[in-house]
Amino acid sequence: YMKNLENKEILSDEILNAISLIIEKTPNAVFGGSIALNAVGLINRHISDIDLFFGMNESLSKNGYLSVETIGEITSDTVTNTNGIEIQRTGAKIAGVKTCCFKVSDEELQCSKHKFTRNETEYTICIQNINYAIEAKKSYSSRNPKHKTDLETILNVLDGLF
Repeated sequence: YMKNLENKEILSDEILNAISLIIEKTPNAVFGGSIALNAVGLINRHISDIDLFFGMNESLSKNGYLSVETIGEITSDTVTNTNGIEIQRTGAKIAGVKTCCFKVSDEELQCSKHKFTRNETEYTICIQNINYAIEAKKSYSSRNPKHKTDLETILNVLDGLF
């Protein structure tokens, strides 16, 4: 049985490369979004970008994130999270991959370690508690059809499980 993140069709070499650059500098980065949902098998689709979560008071330069090799095109703005609270979002391209970094409350940093193997290398990443990833999907689904499709998939999988 192959884990989703071991499948090149789902996690391309390009995105895997960006992930390994990130975890090298910030091993405590919490991966959310489609990476987390694919990791637990709630969706099975190609991952197109990376969503990262760090603590509210964490400094992205001190924790090493901004010194990830090949980081470029850094932007920063404020977005409203699922509870209507404004949070800081930092966008960047890492080795050509679109990456969004959100600063969130400790509660949203709940995560579990996920191991997967590619090309005989074992990777361990922290994946966000998927309840938060699902909540985020719900709040963005009105704006983006991709999130709506993902939600339908997730609910179908959950129906099958419970």
